[in-house]
Amino acid sequence: MSMEKRDNEESEWKSETLSGSTTDMDAVGNKAISSTIRAVSKPRVSSWRYISIGKSYDNSYNYDRSKESHLMKNSEWGAVVYLAHSQYGRNGTKITQNNNSSYITAGGTDEKILTTNADQSTTGNESGIYDLSGGVWERVTGYITNGNENLKIYGLTTVSFPLVSTFSQNTEAYKTLSTKYSTVYPVTTEDTRQKNGEAYKNANESEENYGYGDAILETSTGYEATTSWFKAYSNILFTNEGFMIRGGSIYDRKWKFCIQYFEGTL
Repeated sequence: MSMEKRDNEESEWKSETLSGSTTDMDAVGNKAISSTIRAVSKPRVSSWRYISIGKSYDNSYNYDRSKESHLMKNSEWGAVVYLAHSQYGRNGTKITQNNNSSYITAGGTDEKILTTNADQSTTGNESGIYDLSGGVWERVTGYITNGNENLKIYGLTTVSFPLVSTFSQNTEAYKTLSTKYSTVYPVTTEDTRQKNGEAYKNANESEENYGYGDAILETSTGYEATTSWFKAYSNILFTNEGFMIRGGSIYDRKWKFCIQYFEGTL
C-alpha cells in the first residue's frame, strides 16, 4: 500500500461545527482546529483524519477530565473485538468491511444506513459499533520505545504520554512506562517484527502484571503477514512503525482485526 494512500486514510474526528481553515497544517500535518472543537459519535459523516497520535491523545484526554476521557487503549479495543466475536456479538461471523471511499461512518449517508449496513456492526444490528473493519484506522495508545525519531515527531503531547521521556532506545521501558492510559510494548535491540513479537509473547508469559488482553496474541499466530483471524494482517511494531493502530481501512480489502502501525502525518 502506498504512503499516499495511507496518508489519506487516517481518522479525522468530526464535530457539529468546524471553525478555522481545514487546509492549514502545522509542521507534522495536523490541521489547525479550534480548541473549542469536540469530537462526536454519529453516522453518515466523514471521519476526522490528518491528526497526529500526540494530538489525538491530547484531544481525547482533555475532552472531559471529570469522566477520565482518554484515547482508547489497545486492551480496550481488544475488549470490543472479543465481544463482537462472541455469542453476544457476531458469534464468529466476520464483520463486513466499510469500503466507503469518502470514509463515511457506517458506510453511507442514507437515513436508514444503520439498518442497511447492519452487517458492518459488531452486533449485526444498528445498536452495535460500526467501522471496526474498514473505514479508517482506529488509533490506540500503544507504542514501542525503540528511539526512532517518529516517536518525537508524531507523539509529542501537552499531557502525560510517557513516550516523550524516552527518545533513546529502551528495551526495558515496557516494564515501567505503561500507564492507566497507554501501553508500552517490548522492543529488542534487533528491532525486527519477529524479534519484537517474540519479546511481546515472552513478556505475556513471564512478566508479572503483563498479561494477555490486547487482541494480539489471542487473534494471531504470527507477527506479520496474514496470520490473524479471517486471514487478516498482523504486523507487530518495529523501526519507524512505532505506534499501534487497529481495524484496517477502505484500502485494506483483506484486513480485519489487524495489529498495525502508522508512520505518516496523523
